[in-house]
Amino acid sequence: MTFSDIFELLESDLKRVEEKLHSNFRSDVPLISTISAYLSNSGGKRIRPILVLLTSKMFGYNGGERDIVFSCVVEFIHTATLLHDDVVDEAELRRGNMSANHRWGNEASVLVGDFLFSKSFSLMAEDRDPRLVLSVSEASKNLAEGEVLQLVNTCNVETTEEQYLDIIFRKTAALFSSCCQIGSVLGNASAEEGRAMMNFGKNFGIAFQLMDDVLDFVGDFDKLGKPLGTDLIDGNVTLPLMHGYWNGTDAEKERLKQVVNAHELSQSDLEEIVEMLRKYNSFEYTVDLGKKYAADAQKELEPFEDSPYLEALKSLADYTVEREY
Repeated sequence: MTFSDIFELLESDLKRVEEKLHSNFRSDVPLISTISAYLSNSGGKRIRPILVLLTSKMFGYNGGERDIVFSCVVEFIHTATLLHDDVVDEAELRRGNMSANHRWGNEASVLVGDFLFSKSFSLMAEDRDPRLVLSVSEASKNLAEGEVLQLVNTCNVETTEEQYLDIIFRKTAALFSSCCQIGSVLGNASAEEGRAMMNFGKNFGIAFQLMDDVLDFVGDFDKLGKPLGTDLIDGNVTLPLMHGYWNGTDAEKERLKQVVNAHELSQSDLEEIVEMLRKYNSFEYTVDLGKKYAADAQKELEPFEDSPYLEALKSLADYTVEREY
């Protein structure tokens, strides 16, 4: 099942999600509505809403609006973190468009991000299910902790793999895990089934981030929507770079430190670092680890009965590690 097939499977639900997102982006403060509409129209694969929808449907949730509402909740939280990340990273592009902070300023971006966080918790309060509030609250806490951990480790090429996996669990995989937990709660899954789905989301999320780390060096600009080497410029030391550092000569290690601490990157710098990482098979190392996590995610699905929604979840895990690099 391709990613397009998954979209087709959920077409009517995703349309409802978009409608719900647009209606909840509205505010009587005009700038909030303007920036929110700009973000909503800038694209994105809606991976997190897709996880909520697929998981809830796999467990038999049908009818009602809760899957749509919580798809919006997780997308609002994700969008809020992107707004805040772009301010921290001083980003100029997001998904191929001018970033909100570059267009409207840092203050507006931070405050609209705060609005989206508030909106997500308002929607959860209306739903009144403490299990889901706890899940999303924990994921949001992890997101914040992950961003702080990443900030603390800025330019630290000696970050260990264990430390890095903890960072990406918190900043990416924790929300993916919560999406799957939400779906299992909505579908009245057992506690054991819910744990399996949370583990699926966690492992899928780690695989997803590891592949993003590779694509930041060697991806397609038109697909990424941002310049290659953005992590390097921001001083974010990701697994491919760490692996190259572990295996490099003393001179290469010093060169990596120099580039990471420069906070600017020429095309020749990028080509030099990519060549070094290819020399030590650092991209292959990262992809192989991503494939391991994707396979672990799929193993969590083995006890469940076949359905189009189960097949779509398995295909998502394949999709995330088969993206071209």
